[in-house]
Amino acid sequence: MSESEFDAAKAQTSAGSAESPGTDKPPITPQQFFDSLLLIEDFLRYGCRSGRKVEISLPGDLPIETGLATRKAQLEALAAQVRACTACALSESRTQTVFGEGVSDPEVLVIGEGPGAEEDRQGLPFVGASGKLLDKMLAAIGLSRQTNCYIGNIVKCRPPNNREPTPIERAACIGYLRAQIAILKPRFILCVGRTAAHGLLDLTDPISRLRGRTFEFEGIPVVITFHPSALLRDASLKRPAWEDLKRFRALIDGSTRVEE
Repeated sequence: MSESEFDAAKAQTSAGSAESPGTDKPPITPQQFFDSLLLIEDFLRYGCRSGRKVEISLPGDLPIETGLATRKAQLEALAAQVRACTACALSESRTQTVFGEGVSDPEVLVIGEGPGAEEDRQGLPFVGASGKLLDKMLAAIGLSRQTNCYIGNIVKCRPPNNREPTPIERAACIGYLRAQIAILKPRFILCVGRTAAHGLLDLTDPISRLRGRTFEFEGIPVVITFHPSALLRDASLKRPAWEDLKRFRALIDGSTRVEE
């Protein structure tokens, strides 16, 4: 974020608070005010580096059909960019980046929020308690990171204290996930948790309004369910999560049509 962007954020906040009743300009919304505060906080804490858009460069073109060797080479090149990334302040506290794990020609791409403590230590996604539960959830519908899935996250570095990544951090990192999707070409995407859905699809709805629907990302069907960590905190969510998974399996099997 540049100083001019910082000044613009302050100006937007000030304009909203000073808006007179007689003007035609509508007051800023609570969400706009909150986003402005995040921009200001990010600038004060981290300076101009935070929130920088990542320039993604991949070797060669990305044809519709790509051999496994080419995909692996492209993924390795992208992973190297991630390891060197300092686009946001999360890079300052990470132990390792967490790029992703799975097969190079996945039927399903599973997207989570971001690495936790164990993921940060090992450099692999979903390897803690929630990861073990995720593996069981996938296995229940015939999916596995060893055979037909790839698992990644919205952000590649662990947010401190496992907090939710900020909009600025998501924006700085989303280019990597988009590049992964372009390389992997999954047939289906499963977002686990509200943050993953919001980050990928640019939505703001609560997860209660996102479940039970089929979205699309660049022509790929997307289904949303609870994050495994939510199921560990609240066992009552396991039944609706199981319904989501059965519906996702039916979609994969071709018995559910993608909604318009």
